[in-house]
Amino acid sequence: MIGLKRGVVKLKDYNKEWSNLFDKEAKLISSAISNYLVDIQHIGSTAIPNTVAKPIIDMAVAIDNLSNIEQVVTLLEEEGYEYRGEQGIPDRHLFVKGDEESRTHHIHVMVNTSYEWKKHILFRDYLRQHTLEAEQYSELKKKLADKFELDREKYTDGKEEFILKIIEKAKENV
Repeated sequence: MIGLKRGVVKLKDYNKEWSNLFDKEAKLISSAISNYLVDIQHIGSTAIPNTVAKPIIDMAVAIDNLSNIEQVVTLLEEEGYEYRGEQGIPDRHLFVKGDEESRTHHIHVMVNTSYEWKKHILFRDYLRQHTLEAEQYSELKKKLADKFELDREKYTDGKEEFILKIIEKAKENV
């Protein structure tokens, strides 16, 4: 139901079970880093009903202060997560779960006052409320997946303009 080979783009239709899988993993993470946790949110396309998504559960995890990231890294590694660093996005730390053949979860750790946090939440909430744009996003993703099935970086880059447009619209509605 979830899991995807690293670097590959394969999309699946929305599955209601993804929400339950998020809830289960959120409990595990909440327990592991309870001393540092501020908030945890299901983000990405698996959190947006009626869209297509890579079958990987994305989660935004807010901690109290990024000065505690070393402790959080240790605790999440104990729960089976691999720390991948900032990956070119300052003040956002990426963790992955699952082996190279079947990534199942991505955790994006940051503070909830950061722009990075806000943009994830704005994007998700806007598409949950605007089905036309959610459909357009799904169609764009399908075209990009066909074109870049073995190049996730180009697939991701191809979505950027649309995502930024939606975030701007979402800011106007706040």
